[in-house]
Amino acid sequence: MIDLRIKRALLWFSLPLLFPMAVAAQQAAPQTKDDAISGRVITDSGQPLPGVTVSLLTIGSRGAGVTTTDNEGRFKLPGLDGGIYRIVLRAPGYVTQIPDVASPAFRPGDNAELTLIKGGVIAGNIINFAGEPVVNIPVHAYQVRDADGNKVARQFAQTRVTDDRGYYRLYGLSPGTYTVAAGGQGAYPPLVNPYANDAMTYAPASTRDTAAEIVVRSNQEVTADIRYRGEPGHAVSGKVSGSMPPFPFNPGVRLSDVESRFVVTVAVNSPDRTFQFNGVTDGDYEIDAIAGGSSGQQTDLLASAPRRITVKGADVTGLDLTLATTGAIDSRATFETDQKLNCGRRRDTALRETLITLRRGRLEDKTGAAKDKPVAVSDTLFPSASESIPNDKGEVHFRSLPPGNYRFEVRLPAAGWYLKDLTLGRPEPNIARNGISIKQGEKISGVAITIAEGGASLRGRVTAAEGQTLPPNLRLYLAPAEREHSDNPLHFFEAPVTGDGTFAVGNIAPGRYFLVSEAAEPAGPDSFKTTRTDAGWRAKILRDATALNKDITFKPCERTADYEFAYSSTKP
Repeated sequence: MIDLRIKRALLWFSLPLLFPMAVAAQQAAPQTKDDAISGRVITDSGQPLPGVTVSLLTIGSRGAGVTTTDNEGRFKLPGLDGGIYRIVLRAPGYVTQIPDVASPAFRPGDNAELTLIKGGVIAGNIINFAGEPVVNIPVHAYQVRDADGNKVARQFAQTRVTDDRGYYRLYGLSPGTYTVAAGGQGAYPPLVNPYANDAMTYAPASTRDTAAEIVVRSNQEVTADIRYRGEPGHAVSGKVSGSMPPFPFNPGVRLSDVESRFVVTVAVNSPDRTFQFNGVTDGDYEIDAIAGGSSGQQTDLLASAPRRITVKGADVTGLDLTLATTGAIDSRATFETDQKLNCGRRRDTALRETLITLRRGRLEDKTGAAKDKPVAVSDTLFPSASESIPNDKGEVHFRSLPPGNYRFEVRLPAAGWYLKDLTLGRPEPNIARNGISIKQGEKISGVAITIAEGGASLRGRVTAAEGQTLPPNLRLYLAPAEREHSDNPLHFFEAPVTGDGTFAVGNIAPGRYFLVSEAAEPAGPDSFKTTRTDAGWRAKILRDATALNKDITFKPCERTADYEFAYSSTKP
């Protein structure tokens, strides 16, 4: 299943989405009366891709339509209700440039140009130390870095089995750097796998610590033969205790390799609720138990606190994973209209076209944690973000939340709106600035999301002096000039600057701002610091923008285009 990429549609975003620098396609302005989502699928060289399966999903992954591209790579999915949709493309051998980025959201009336690239291939032979082919053994490819050499946070894995010659072929791989391993239990045991109790052997005949790193390029094949060691792995076992879900939900236990982020899952079906993983290679792992969470969220998820364990030369036994209820946040979105302005599209579908994302903050990786001790929830065992759209009453419910600190992100239904406020009663802390911390099983209600009419926009270009070039990952920042908003994240705005220097910022709260353009600083292997979530970065941008003293004032609904901003490095 292949998620698509789109070129920047910056005015649609009131908050930067995850990996904003990697977005790469184009959306036209929505047409009010159009009930279709249409577009074109092309290769990275601009050639049309016919016969691509295009699936349309609503938020929550419910199917809304399927079609295929024509000879020109075009598609159209008509008859859609108002709301937010995602598109999934299926084309054998083709991939996206960054497969771990969530596919962008679309509304009826959008038109998109979508790009897929030809995947790479890793192939080879698996033989034992006698030189004989190893037949029907699972072979796994783990992506460790992307095509630019950056470490990937959520590693892409693919598995195949060898044929009667001991030959395997892994195709449709995203460009980047991989390790390849043979053997082991597989992602969802039990499988018919005579090698399930063996430790994985990495190419060429190595443990994980000395594994070869294999560079994969688009539309190229690379060979990686493996001499299989056939060494026994270790067992990780224990029991699941605590609260139990109602029938028919049985607990499951997940084991995540801290290095590769590969997750293995086993079901707990025994009366004594015991579990066991076999063929575990030496290394550091996170383990937890989950249960419940039926479709439609009729049953809240139960989960244990993740534990960090180290496997080194011996089995790990006697683990006790205690299930407990997870947290929840209830919120409500409201729209404030202004008859004097009338620049927001006041359609009855506005609520359904508002995307609310609840994102768990990145927590430090506690690799030094003692054996069998609770650790911070990772992005591997639990997704870092949940998304929803308001119901007809504006209510937004988030369930099955592990402990952590959460922040709201709001994608507004159209230009002309801006995010005015995020509150949780008074005198509660400012949740726009501080987020919401949830303990195990805690239920929080009363979050108010206020969306107001009068949002402004700014389009233009950052220009460089003669002989000067714009740095990579450059962004244009708007910092509030009014003192009362100096630490209000909802009055900070930013947008990536494209290769030709253009930028677009939308859904800006009316007011006076200072401008500055700076290269974004990494927040992790896959993201940059933003003024909405990083207090230190927000304070720095405010200082730099104030010192530069280049200001602009936006009246409600004002549209500013062709704005030129001269780049000037703030570094001494």
